Amino acid sequence: MGHNLLSRVPKTQRWMAVVDLLRQPRVDVREVARSTLSAAEQQLASVPNDPGVGYCFWLLGRITTAARGDDFEGEMSRLGLPVTERTSTLSFASAVADRVREQFAVEKMTGSAAQVAVLSLGRAISDTVGQSQVSLLDSSVEDLRRSLRQYSTRAQFGEISQRFFGDFLARTLKSAVDRELPVVTVAGDPSSNSIRRIDEALGAIDLHARQSAAIVRGFAGGWYSKHNWETRGQISRGETDRFVAYAMRKLRMELQREAGA
Repeated sequence: MGHNLLSRVPKTQRWMAVVDLLRQPRVDVREVARSTLSAAEQQLASVPNDPGVGYCFWLLGRITTAARGDDFEGEMSRLGLPVTERTSTLSFASAVADRVREQFAVEKMTGSAAQVAVLSLGRAISDTVGQSQVSLLDSSVEDLRRSLRQYSTRAQFGEISQRFFGDFLARTLKSAVDRELPVVTVAGDPSSNSIRRIDEALGAIDLHARQSAAIVRGFAGGWYSKHNWETRGQISRGETDRFVAYAMRKLRMELQREAGA
């Protein structure tokens, strides 16, 4: 859930509404989801100012683009991700996380949103490869390349973008609520029924977040196709940062609309 990534839930009126809902003997998962989305607005508003999120999405785009070319291993090496023909998807995702954290240290990017984005980057890669029914452990670098190559088109890049932003949003929202659970435990009731209702609430938040990220899908594909063609596959980090800021603004607007519905 990312317990050590985000600070304790802000004691704002909106967050206290979430906590109060979790304290009720009967948890209304829809109300919890709506209140959580509303309460998280301030946290999400700070994302455009966190360069680490932009870096993670930039790297995802560059990896996906490289899968279309004839020198995937060479391009990965230039990105600081050396691979061999026996590199599995799981080990690649781990190497990506290590590379990102190295870059964070060099550029002194320490924001909590950036730390969540690292996990979302790895999840987007593993889920994308998993869609091709390739084993995460037994796959080869060629399996990885073939799987990612399918997502280097305008339409499919929108899908991998939804996975990244959906996972980022879900982790952000759930980690905030999850931090209150040891305190709340639904009015001090540690029963299995209480835990089940909490799991239902978190599950509703997770699903809601991933579905909400569908709004990113259409314009992400168009952005990728246009700028990838203009830059010959070398989309800059600056351009990516601008896209992430726009995507987060659209996501916040969508969450505000849903929270008020």
